[in-house]
Parts: sequence; C-alpha cells; structure tokens
Amino acid sequence: MKRNQVFSTHNLVMMAALAAMQIILSRFLGIQVSDTLRLSFESIPVVLAGLWLGPLAGGIVGFVADTIGTMLSGYTWFPPLALNPIMEGVVAGLLAKYFIRGDIGESRGAWKVALTAVITGILNAFVVGLIGSTLFSIMIMENTTAFPVLLGANLLQRLPTKPVTIAVNALAVAVVNRAVYKPVVRRIVSGA
Repeated sequence: MKRNQVFSTHNLVMMAALAAMQIILSRFLGIQVSDTLRLSFESIPVVLAGLWLGPLAGGIVGFVADTIGTMLSGYTWFPPLALNPIMEGVVAGLLAKYFIRGDIGESRGAWKVALTAVITGILNAFVVGLIGSTLFSIMIMENTTAFPVLLGANLLQRLPTKPVTIAVNALAVAVVNRAVYKPVVRRIVSGA
C-alpha cells in the first residue's frame, strides 16, 4: 500500500476506530481468570490493523492507542513499553504482506491469519514486551535487581499465562477477520 493510500480518509477513520477499540479492550475488558492468568484482548485491533491496512498503519494504531490509553490511565508513558503495541501492528502487517500474500478474507487462509496472530503474540510477549517490562521495572520502578535476573523472573511469570492469551487472541483475530473483512473492510480499504 502506498503512503498516500495509508493516509486516505477511509483508512484514517478505520485506524481511529481500531485504536479506540484497543483502548477499550485494554483498559476495560480484560478478564482476570485467576491470580496469575489475565486474558487481555488488547492486541486484537492492532493485529487487525496490520493485517488489513499494512505495517505502517498497524504501527501507527499501536502507537496512538498506547499513548492515549496510557494518558487516560494516568500511567507514565515509557517508550520501550510503547514498542510492544507498535511492533504488534508492524509485525502483523509484514506477515500479511510476505506470508499470507493472498486475500485474507478467504476461508482457506484463516489458518494463516491465526498463525500471523500467534507469531505476533509470541514475539511481542516474549521478546519486545519482556524486555520493555524489565526495563520499566528497573528504570521507572527503580528495581535494583540485575537485568538478567529480573528478565528471567519476568519470563517465568509470563510462561504460564501468555500462551493462553496468545491462543485466545489468535482465535479471535481469525474469527473477526473472517466475519468482517469481506463484507466491510475490503470495501473501506478499496475506497468504495
């Protein structure tokens, strides 16, 4: 998608709607299943933005949603943590461009859409998000634990919970994409 197409009126409206959905899902609709398991659906709109609109738009949706959501919640905006939602959109967009390559609305490609969401979730939960949250603990929360020790502890804390969240999000992305792409998104993206 060319740069001027990314910033068309149709796409900007869709990007704003997806960013708003991400803010609502991340701040208000997480489900606390147990003390250690929280199902969060915040990555779904960002991954869909990357799939539907490309890596640049996906990254912008992640950045805007994270920045506004952080301000609304009264938290400290921290760039290494902001990389997580940005990278979700970028990685999903790149995988859609180079891995899916076809019409993402086709039922035979649903497994590719789900796999894209899984790969995006794994990279962001266990690489970008893990490093970002560890840096946040050290730099903002002033945790004096050594970086490798804190990184290992954060990894162990994520291992039992993140795979469940990633699987649920991948299923949701595939279902929403299949239900919405052909009748709605394709028309908006094409400017019809």
